[in-house]
Amino acid sequence: MQKLFFSDEYTLKKLSTEEYIRDPRFECHGWAVRHDDGRLEWLSPREMKEQCETWTAAGDVAMLAHHAHFDGLILSHHFDFRPVFWLDTLSMGRVCFDAGVKLSLGDLASRFGLAEKNVPYDLFRGRHWSELDGATQRLVAEGSMHDVELTWQIANHMMAGKPSEWAHPAIPYPFPASELPVVDATVRMFTEPTLAGDIDLLSAAWAEEEVARQDLFERLRTSAQELRKDAQFAQMLTELGVEPALKTTAKGNEKYAFAKSDWFMQGLVDSEDPDVALLAEARLKAQSSIYSTRIERIGFAATRGPLPIYLTYAGAHTRRWSGGDKTNYQNLPRPDPAKPQKGALRRAIKAP
Repeated sequence: MQKLFFSDEYTLKKLSTEEYIRDPRFECHGWAVRHDDGRLEWLSPREMKEQCETWTAAGDVAMLAHHAHFDGLILSHHFDFRPVFWLDTLSMGRVCFDAGVKLSLGDLASRFGLAEKNVPYDLFRGRHWSELDGATQRLVAEGSMHDVELTWQIANHMMAGKPSEWAHPAIPYPFPASELPVVDATVRMFTEPTLAGDIDLLSAAWAEEEVARQDLFERLRTSAQELRKDAQFAQMLTELGVEPALKTTAKGNEKYAFAKSDWFMQGLVDSEDPDVALLAEARLKAQSSIYSTRIERIGFAATRGPLPIYLTYAGAHTRRWSGGDKTNYQNLPRPDPAKPQKGALRRAIKAP
């Protein structure tokens, strides 16, 4: 488990995992490691590089982490190390607990009655390792080694055997060992990327989409800003002879059924009245530029190297994969003969 430089601007709250790790500002303070004999160790980046070379030569090292996608991409991208097998307590937790349960390392430690996390993040926010005094460096190192021990204990609780042997009563379901290779494969799609992005094709698709959006607004003699206003959109529908539908929210309030997933809105998009269909399409384009944003995100990632494919193991309530790292590679738009640029994302992701 590593500790890294971060600041108010250079942070995972503003960047995707891939952006953060491949950013020129990336700086590793050090690594906490728990060896298979139980020994805890804090390693400087140089020492970690040497350790990774030793592990690579051994050829039989498996690694456990909490959010292995993050640790794994750092190891492969900056330390040129790829273990033979990945275990991930964050992925395991989505199976061991019901949906809605918080799964941060600190939350799981509390659930299992373990000691609290104690890494002093506020003491090194925006500060490089060389800017920290010796006492703060020791606190960071000790807190990191404590996190590693917590991760090991949590994994052992989750990997309990049959129900009569559960290591902790807080676990509703033990993690099945048969799923470990699936977790490993899911992590490797992100940490050992191979797919390439066609930057020229993505750039052309983005330009075509922006031209199409602006052309649509001009044809309607309106703007994205106006179309985003519910009252304004409702008035436009009324002028076309369509009565805007209302829906009741979970809090019991009424609002217009203008969300993309609302049946009313879907009916507008498929309307036989071309003016109504055009207006509905413009509203959706004004509300969300998700397609253009996705093209941008994948395109910029392609400029930094092979595309890391992030899937969240058991992320959906059905325990299927969900998207991750602000992109879902499972639902890229299919090609549309009427809108050829819509299939660009699929065509732009290629074998190396």
